[in-house]
Amino acid sequence: MRWDLLRTFEAVARHGSLTAAAEALGVSQSTVSRHLARLEAEAGAPLLVRDTPVDLTPRGAAVLAAVRPMLDGALAARAALDAPPAVRGSVTVTAVGELVRWVLVDGLPRLCARWPDLRLRLLADNHVASLAAGEADIALRFARPTAGELFARRLATIEYGLFAAPEAPPDPGAPWLGLTGSLADIPEQRLAERMFADRPPRLLLEDVEALGRAVAAGLGIAILPRAFAAGLDLTERDPAALGLDLPAVPARDLWLVVHRARRALPPVRAVMDWLVEVFAAAAVAPGDGISAR
Repeated sequence: MRWDLLRTFEAVARHGSLTAAAEALGVSQSTVSRHLARLEAEAGAPLLVRDTPVDLTPRGAAVLAAVRPMLDGALAARAALDAPPAVRGSVTVTAVGELVRWVLVDGLPRLCARWPDLRLRLLADNHVASLAAGEADIALRFARPTAGELFARRLATIEYGLFAAPEAPPDPGAPWLGLTGSLADIPEQRLAERMFADRPPRLLLEDVEALGRAVAAGLGIAILPRAFAAGLDLTERDPAALGLDLPAVPARDLWLVVHRARRALPPVRAVMDWLVEVFAAAAVAPGDGISAR
């Protein structure tokens, strides 16, 4: 059975005339007449008496009784389609530990209040998780992916500088501190090695937060994110003033990365939107550390 014929018939019976039914359905009266003719041809008998208002024949009354539950079901289906999608289930986000501690944790109350049925796993890991293998649903990365079925959105720009403890004198021969382990090859560490090529580091750590606290303790100078260094009240040094003939430390873009096959899932979409909000709220004036994109 064609649903449009039955819907037209129900509208005529409910509104009492072909004209009123056509207006309610947003179609022409000729369309209503054509639908009724086809339905009555299938029934093999008249369904309506064309009075004003129309009256149902016994066959028409039987058809109407069968159609109304179908109409209720169609309305329920429409309501289900129009309702906001349910946000529940588990979503895994992987990011370097510093981003989890400095930015994401402060935004968790907002996420939990908005989506109480959502479960979030935050993996603080310096290694790049495989989204294709299902190790995580969303990754925050400092490099934009160039291969695979991945969607990437620039989330923020992290700015860096060379920092020392406030009381430390601007000594060109000051010891420097750096990163090791899984962070040994990041651009800031490679730049530090070139910047201080004439002397070995005093201390190497596999944690940016620990590196910043070592600088605050007066153990030496290091390249750090400006937003984090500001929280420790560190003093930024001009490399040129220390006799270091290198350009300013470049900023790095932070990317939100998700597999295209999972991007439209309601819980993943909700967490993506939350991440954008969190970094927008954490953004400060350009040049101070983090700029949202």
